[in-house]
Amino acid sequence: MTALLLVRRVPPGRLDLTRATAQQWNDGLARDATLQWWELVDPAADDAHPAAALAAVRNDDAVVRLAGLATPPGRRDRAVQVLMALVDALRATSARTLEAAPSADLLTILRDAGFRPGPDGREVVEL
Repeated sequence: MTALLLVRRVPPGRLDLTRATAQQWNDGLARDATLQWWELVDPAADDAHPAAALAAVRNDDAVVRLAGLATPPGRRDRAVQVLMALVDALRATSARTLEAAPSADLLTILRDAGFRPGPDGREVVEL
């Protein structure tokens, strides 16, 4: 049976685990202390269990900017899943747009998660 995975903003007590997990999957992303982290987790797992995928954003009220994703190697499906869940979660906030600056390898993931071309070469989702 596959576990139900939900997205949530990383609670302060899990930030050290989150950064350690991100360091394994995306070291550069893990070093930025200014990011807001969201995690895809099994809600039945204990707090010592690492996330299934991570998304890091910069938030300025109306526009949320995707800083990066961290997933286990080869788990493109988890990257899409965390982005789709993040979009749903952000719809309950004051944010109106989620945007990303796509790299060549990220573009397909963004498109699969519902992003579309926006201004300045960015990919966007209207919330």
